[in-house]
Amino acid sequence: MKTVVRGLAPSLLIALVGIALLRISLGSDVFLQYVKEGLRYPLIASGLVLLGVGIAGLVNRLTARRREPVMRFGRDAEGNAVWQRPAAAEDHAHEHEHEHDHGPRVAWLLTVPAVLLLCFTPPALGSFTASRDGADATMEKTNYADLAPQAPAVSVPTPMSLTEFIGRSHDPQKSLENRKVRLTGFVAPGPGPDEWYLNRLVVSCCAADARRLRVLVHAPGPAPAADTWVDLTGVWHPVPDAPANTAPRLDVTEQHTVPQPRAPYRDLPPSDS
Repeated sequence: MKTVVRGLAPSLLIALVGIALLRISLGSDVFLQYVKEGLRYPLIASGLVLLGVGIAGLVNRLTARRREPVMRFGRDAEGNAVWQRPAAAEDHAHEHEHEHDHGPRVAWLLTVPAVLLLCFTPPALGSFTASRDGADATMEKTNYADLAPQAPAVSVPTPMSLTEFIGRSHDPQKSLENRKVRLTGFVAPGPGPDEWYLNRLVVSCCAADARRLRVLVHAPGPAPAADTWVDLTGVWHPVPDAPANTAPRLDVTEQHTVPQPRAPYRDLPPSDS
């Protein structure tokens, strides 16, 4: 029995990993916690392939087991009645045991993430990653279109992604000056009292290559808890002679807690929907 279970285990593990991939990508948005949205279909295809390989391995192993010669009644050298397996089958069984005993045991480490994906939904990366030094996204110089005129007393702010806000903060034309904007991101601790960071993480492929976008927020009162998603309205506060890699500052006039967006690694402007 032990040999049978050992022979089925590798195929079961492959099928388990396939099921885990399908669980997070087929009919669910959990995969967006790990990779960008465009990888949904490759994940589904990978899950189907792994599940198929695992099932094929199980069928092949069970079929081979059924074809093995049955035990036969006989007598040993001393004349005692015993059940015996044919010599060829015995050699075959020993070969299989030897193969499985020396297999790549490190592959069993795949069981842990597969089971976790099936049973739990780990959160997306947050303030811990955003607080690391050297994790900033590379900002390329962009010629942004002119913004529509906005009267000083206007109550409707301009929604912006953090990418655009950070880019415009370096605009020689000062297109953000005296303009009320609206940003969305998650909270990370700041450098001093009444200051904290509004962050987004963007990825090229998966969470392993996440890069940070952040804005220094100046707001009265205590900062929201780390990793809380907030919707902020405020005005850009220029800091003369600040280094190019300094996070731009936002003086907040209004803030609201919001749910984590469906795709946390896409830096999109806030929406009322």
